[in-house]
Amino acid sequence: MMSKFLWINRKRINSEIRDVSRRCKDKKMENLEKMITVRIMQEDAESIFSLMKTERDPVFAMEIIPYYALFIQSCQEYVGEIFIEGTSAEKVKDIRNFIKVYGESFGKSKKRIELVDIEQDEQYRAQLRFDFMKSWNIHLNLGTYWTEDYHVVGNTQMLADFLGIDDIFNPKTGKLQFELGRQMGAFVASIKEGFSQAIDPPEVKRLRIGVSIDYFYDLNTNKNDELFVDNSSKVLNLFFLDLVCNMNFVKHILRPLFDDSNMWVFRVEYIVTYYTYRAIQRLKNYCDNNIDLCIDLGGFTEMFSSAKNLFQSKFRNCMMHYGIENQGVISIENIEKPFYGIVETCYNGMDYYSFLGTLRRLSDEMIDLLEKRFNIEKITLQRL
Repeated sequence: MMSKFLWINRKRINSEIRDVSRRCKDKKMENLEKMITVRIMQEDAESIFSLMKTERDPVFAMEIIPYYALFIQSCQEYVGEIFIEGTSAEKVKDIRNFIKVYGESFGKSKKRIELVDIEQDEQYRAQLRFDFMKSWNIHLNLGTYWTEDYHVVGNTQMLADFLGIDDIFNPKTGKLQFELGRQMGAFVASIKEGFSQAIDPPEVKRLRIGVSIDYFYDLNTNKNDELFVDNSSKVLNLFFLDLVCNMNFVKHILRPLFDDSNMWVFRVEYIVTYYTYRAIQRLKNYCDNNIDLCIDLGGFTEMFSSAKNLFQSKFRNCMMHYGIENQGVISIENIEKPFYGIVETCYNGMDYYSFLGTLRRLSDEMIDLLEKRFNIEKITLQRL
């Protein structure tokens, strides 16, 4: 069945790729823009396939899924056809959308975090052997994952949320996630093969292979925990935890695996930084207009003006989606520069590496501010 599924989808995907290539013979500039779109998709496919071949760490395998889903859903939208089958198709779309979920109003984020926490709490509480113990509040309902040098890079509530896991202890959950992973892997392999038949594949420059996320810290979110500087708002603590997990995963886990010239990692880094910035903005708006939450966001507020310049909509759209045709982001004089000169065209000649440096300085500043919400020095990590 697997080989039949893969063959059918490769045939369909390859046909669509050839069709895109044929459509590139029309207008000269549009032809160029379409070919660049195809090339960007190919470069992303090669980078993702490289990870799928080499990385076996189970935490990494879960944490990276939203960025695989972003690639798959964006490809499907560009081609105009859905290749992922069954319930996995909707899951891919939902997981992709999770990347920007905290960019919505903080009121929506607050409700989402509360619901996930309640569901996870009930599931872990139910695992206690005796009913009379369930009222003691002695269970642990949140696991956090860390690097050896104490940077939190993931947590179980966020994973359950974006993977759409209703019951972590249901035996069917593993089968559903396996099927999702199988189809995502088959899609990436098919896209990679389809492109390579028409275009020479680019070199993927890897700096490291075999990432390992080895440390954890478990807690009960119903109790005041020493991890948090301020225990007055559980929702805020979980909100900041999710944001810093996303940022740190990219900085400390994904980014070190590739050379700085990798366009896919650059796009992921940009998108995660943007939606963290947007989430903090939404939190500030909520605090300004509601009396139930009051928090000092001074450090974040100071960086908003400088951050705004990095996130212009034209550039952001071509980072989140494929299809740069008629977007005004390609110019002939810049086309041989990194990322096809899109940075130079959108940012008045600023070169790719200068832009990347500015983005990373902003990212580091945001991470520093987020990590100050946690008493990292007070906890003791355990080895997985």
